[in-house]
Amino acid sequence: MNDWKSLNDFSDKQYTQQQNFSLAFLLRMINGISDPIFLKNDQHQWILLNDAFCNFIGYSREELIGKSDYDVFSKAEADVFWEKDELVFTTEITHENEELFTDSDGATHCILTKKYLFKDDLGNRFLVGIIRDLTEQKQVEAALRRSNAVLKQAEADLRQQTQELETALSKLQNTQTQLIQSEKMSSLGQLVAGVAHEINNPVSFIYGNISPADEYTKSLFSLLELYQKHYPQPVKAIHEFTNLIELDFLRSDLPKLFQSMMMGAERIREIVLSLRTFSRVDEAEMKRVDIHEGIDSTMMIIQSRFKATDQRPKIEVIKEYGNLPLVECYAGQLNQVFMNILVNAIDALEDSSVISRWSTKKRLKTDNPRIYIRTKLLTPNQVTIGIADNGLGIPEDAKKQLFDPFFTTKPVGQGTGMGLAISHQIITERHGGSLECISQPGVGTEFIIRIPLIQQRQISNA
Repeated sequence: MNDWKSLNDFSDKQYTQQQNFSLAFLLRMINGISDPIFLKNDQHQWILLNDAFCNFIGYSREELIGKSDYDVFSKAEADVFWEKDELVFTTEITHENEELFTDSDGATHCILTKKYLFKDDLGNRFLVGIIRDLTEQKQVEAALRRSNAVLKQAEADLRQQTQELETALSKLQNTQTQLIQSEKMSSLGQLVAGVAHEINNPVSFIYGNISPADEYTKSLFSLLELYQKHYPQPVKAIHEFTNLIELDFLRSDLPKLFQSMMMGAERIREIVLSLRTFSRVDEAEMKRVDIHEGIDSTMMIIQSRFKATDQRPKIEVIKEYGNLPLVECYAGQLNQVFMNILVNAIDALEDSSVISRWSTKKRLKTDNPRIYIRTKLLTPNQVTIGIADNGLGIPEDAKKQLFDPFFTTKPVGQGTGMGLAISHQIITERHGGSLECISQPGVGTEFIIRIPLIQQRQISNA
């Protein structure tokens, strides 16, 4: 009996020593791991901790063994840890999740904790946790995110600045070209006005003297008839000189010459008036003018381009003028718009001649190159002016860019791409109207101008 008891005492002592050896061996092994490791029983109490865990938490092993999360951490943090631990005990499924905790120095850490269930031979359940400190990684990631955000913002700012510079450059080029174009038109207007003034003086002198000269001539012929009546038998020298100058022919032809001179002088006066109407250099302010006079004067300036050429017959201009009252506008600028659109229409008809559209001998009269000009009072305060041609029309892709600055379908050196852009600006910005293009390939193109009869400022003041 005593021998059996001694054997049992020896076996229990040996078992305890073996357990202590195994525990010490396990502790030495996990202390060699740099990641914090802990072991909890099913009461959520720490029963085994490595040095890395104690150092990470900021408490000694003696302060932590047998304690729970609520003894060390704030309630908010302990609630999270307890809930995650209980989930592992309940489901027996390994979980990995990010958590936040505050160490003994008050520093907050972001950790990645892997928790799984462990059972011993006796069925006791334990929770094993391995912690990976993500604080520096998160800080680096946050710094990278901030850097990326700064870079993206800098990139966006750079793109915006680039866009603003491009827009400013485009506006500068647009303004420069408009200034050049406006200066050209101003110089042209001054030149035309100067020429018209210089021509007008001598023409007025000639025109004013033709009628008196015609009357004087008629008086001299009447006097001559009286001489012939009272002295029917002139001397030989007078008779010979009468035959030499063909007096009868002179008497019938001279009135015709005066009539022809009168018509020519009137034509010159009309041209001078058209030149002065087109230039309107003295009308920088908005005034009420006759739109039809502006159109006609503009056509007078470019009338040579309507004439027949080797490639095409004469361009017919068909006017369908409505009964318009005087329109308040910048007359000189509006004439510039008429000039741009009419020149474009002529160019379109010229381009049509390149494909021999007008050269067939079987050409119908209705198929001749034509420009239609239509005006009408659209509403009590809106005037519409349509200028159409029966040329080739404008492709859809080009029509979308017609009013863009510097866009042109003409060859290099034949167009600046500013005519329609400036026209659009004059109509929309200067006159509060609209400029629309309607075109069908193979049929023709029409530009429709709509402007107020009276500007809004005057309506509001009325």
